[in-house]
Amino acid sequence: MSDNKSGQWLAAKPIPLFAIVAVSAIAWQFAPPAGLSAAAYHSAIVFIATIAGIIANVMPTGALAIVSLACFAVLRAGGETTGKAAITDAMSNFNNTLIWLVIIAFTIARAFTKTGLGRRIALLLLSKFGQSTLRVAYCLGVADFLIAPATPSNTARSAIVSPIANSLAKTIKADDRKLGQFLISSSAAMNDASAVGFQTGFSGNLALIGIASSVAGIELNFANWAMYLLIPAFVLLFIMPFILYKVINPTTKETPEATQFAKDELHKMGKVSSMEWKLISIFLGLVVLWVGGPTLGLHATTSAFVGLAVILLLGVLSWDDIKSEKGAWDTLIWFAVLMGMADNLKKLGFTDWVGHQISDFLTTYLGGASPMVFLIAMMAFYLFLSYFFASAIAKVVAIGPVFMGALISLHVSPMLAVLAIAGISSIGCNLATYSHARNPLLMGYGYHTDSEWMRYGLVIGICGAVIFMVSGLLWWEVLGII
Repeated sequence: MSDNKSGQWLAAKPIPLFAIVAVSAIAWQFAPPAGLSAAAYHSAIVFIATIAGIIANVMPTGALAIVSLACFAVLRAGGETTGKAAITDAMSNFNNTLIWLVIIAFTIARAFTKTGLGRRIALLLLSKFGQSTLRVAYCLGVADFLIAPATPSNTARSAIVSPIANSLAKTIKADDRKLGQFLISSSAAMNDASAVGFQTGFSGNLALIGIASSVAGIELNFANWAMYLLIPAFVLLFIMPFILYKVINPTTKETPEATQFAKDELHKMGKVSSMEWKLISIFLGLVVLWVGGPTLGLHATTSAFVGLAVILLLGVLSWDDIKSEKGAWDTLIWFAVLMGMADNLKKLGFTDWVGHQISDFLTTYLGGASPMVFLIAMMAFYLFLSYFFASAIAKVVAIGPVFMGALISLHVSPMLAVLAIAGISSIGCNLATYSHARNPLLMGYGYHTDSEWMRYGLVIGICGAVIFMVSGLLWWEVLGII
């Protein structure tokens, strides 16, 4: 046996794995549906099997991606005529510039943790404005927003902000469980709101940029993403903590202890270190390059490489730090594989075919409804599909292209379709305990039962989606894209 401790002969979960393989093998024997080529059909089987494996948690996502890549190449699922063409297609997205932007941003985010700058930002806000429970929640939310532009991992931001929320809950009134629930739930909601506002605030956003380019012909950079989506994100920041405050209703309302706690922690941290100053300068420079990149002739990934190079030259991070950023290299593997498969499905016509099937179905049953009705119906469906995904990025890659294609087929403006999907992709992350990798971390503080998390997650999901769509549509009308 390969594993003496567990006695298992297979690293994956055997029952769901065998079920997925069996269903896929049976589906492979059937002829493609009308309007779909054999290559598109077979590629879709491999892709859907991979997504099913992710949902069933058959094995770690990166490992599953390797298995899927091997299957795709061996089976020549894309209709390739040679083995070299098959493996070339399977690995086509490993040189995708957006994927490398994600990887570099992950490593830059590590600098916020290593230097303590992210924690200092949150504590500074609390020391000035944390006099009440609601204000504490807003301070934690603002801190999340401030570090989001250079932190594409929601989990990494949660790992910076949530321990402060937990410490505050215990310091202010340890026996007020609802206080802890409120601060953690609000932090989770703000974690997703900040992801909406910045292109680099969530790695799924960068996947969506690639999807928008291939499916809708729309190119989004850091500046115009912020122009379209930062205002709706700010509205979420302004309203969601208040809604959760009313729903959870913590017993403790005033928190003078919070400001003192923050001051004590800042005192322990000491003065801003030279490494923190270096990181502040690099971070501001990166934002300038991302905003002004098109004018300067710099791609966003080029700017990210420049930022990482300066971080290494100034010693903010060492090469060992970069090598040890496991999340980044894991993301490189599975993100590249899934994005490659999704791109291949678009090229082979599968995405358009599914989009037209959905469009025809909705047109039949909703009659002559307006494009806006179709948009709202599709976004409600898209939101609740988070219950079926254990990864927000996997959801974006798996069904983002399909929904985008369907909306465009239903005569929704391509830009409107892209922006709506961009916001709702993040807002659904709190619906279930498993719908984001960050959620187990937040659950681990012990303030929520599973049912409580799901209940408050439903509030965050529904209210957040309504707030985003209403504020977004109003703002986009001002900008003239509706």
